[in-house]
Amino acid sequence: MVNPDPNFDPELLQARWILRGLKPEELVEQALIALDQGFTGAALQQLAGLSQALSRDLGKLPEGAFAELGLGPIDPDQAVSRLISRGEPKTAPTVSKLREAFPKFSDRWRKYVAGCGGVSAGPYIDISEFVTFVMEDLYEHGDLAEVRRFFQLLEKLLVEAPQAGKDLIGWGFFETLQCVASHRGYGNKVFEEFLGPMSQQIWREIQRAWSGQSSLADVIRAERKPKQSPET
Repeated sequence: MVNPDPNFDPELLQARWILRGLKPEELVEQALIALDQGFTGAALQQLAGLSQALSRDLGKLPEGAFAELGLGPIDPDQAVSRLISRGEPKTAPTVSKLREAFPKFSDRWRKYVAGCGGVSAGPYIDISEFVTFVMEDLYEHGDLAEVRRFFQLLEKLLVEAPQAGKDLIGWGFFETLQCVASHRGYGNKVFEEFLGPMSQQIWREIQRAWSGQSSLADVIRAERKPKQSPET
């Protein structure tokens, strides 16, 4: 008897394939796993037997293979809904808490999930999606109460989070906010009134990192520059 693979999930595979988050060669590998799991069918067998997996060569094999896995066709919107309902894509706890606290963010998250193929681009990219949300959906619509609530939650998370969580909020959200908002008419200083004590400290650290630099490249060069030994 074949032991089931807990990581083999046909529904998630189909959703990611529909959103183009699964490469052809990865689909071939999953077809092999499906056969090992006891599934059968001509499409699965043909798919698993491909030596070179190119999208143009697959034809209707993916649709046939998913049918042999017991799945009907779905569209991209249904694929996104399936992933989100299953807690996918996996992301950092900080991002999950922000999503739970702000249901208005759900439309942006759906677009993000669709755009990244149902696979997280990484926690720093995930959390940066909240920058546009805070600026365009909240601040520019005059919803200052929600802006304040957002920053209050960030402050709470900063107090509770391990260092990795603090870095994520600081360099993933605050740095991105400072950079993006600086190109808006209102600038990034308008958000300083919403900062709690820890947020203010991180905000200033980021400003110091950018002080005298005209671009991100300048910041990186400054960080890489060897530090002089103190005089004795």
